[in-house]
Amino acid sequence: MTPITRDCGESLVDVSSKFACLEAYRRAGWKNSCSGTHLREGVVRRLSNVESALPDSFGLVLFDGWRPLELQKELFEAAYRDSTLPEGFLAPPNEDETVPPPHVSGGTVDLTLSYNGVALELGTTFDSFINDAATAAFESVDSPVRRLRRLLCEAMWAQDFIVYSGEWWHFEYGTSRWASIRHCEGLYQRAVLVEDPQAPQDLLTL
Repeated sequence: MTPITRDCGESLVDVSSKFACLEAYRRAGWKNSCSGTHLREGVVRRLSNVESALPDSFGLVLFDGWRPLELQKELFEAAYRDSTLPEGFLAPPNEDETVPPPHVSGGTVDLTLSYNGVALELGTTFDSFINDAATAAFESVDSPVRRLRRLLCEAMWAQDFIVYSGEWWHFEYGTSRWASIRHCEGLYQRAVLVEDPQAPQDLLTL
């Protein structure tokens, strides 16, 4: 991960009115989840371009976007109560603002394709911590899953997103990992909503 020395200053935006958003963690009852699906402005613009470029009848459905650090901690601790779960499915809740967990930066989105408004499972359900969740898991044989994953990845790559190799639904832009892979300056440090009383004054607010 490449430390991000300066945040670019983009705000968090609630995209609930722009995209189909499932608010997966709020609906599942996680204590530290919040209403809405929030992303950085630059991510929102790129997602709009992705959706516009998809073939007719296809769209995007968002599972999750920005997370409060406390939600990241809650999810991480719950997942890794299972000592057999390999590292990498959830980022540790790092409090260093220069290398925040990807979702905490507001530059990461979990999503899938839809067809005629129906969300598609591309080989696994969201947050399935199994080998088939890996982005390339279905690459060896032609199948509808392989073709749909490729459609999603190629559309996202065209807008400068990266995909996390372990989760087909996980895409990043402007994050510390993105900067490492792209060999460029990262854009997004930790982001917080204005309602957060612990928000430093120079961090992003809604």
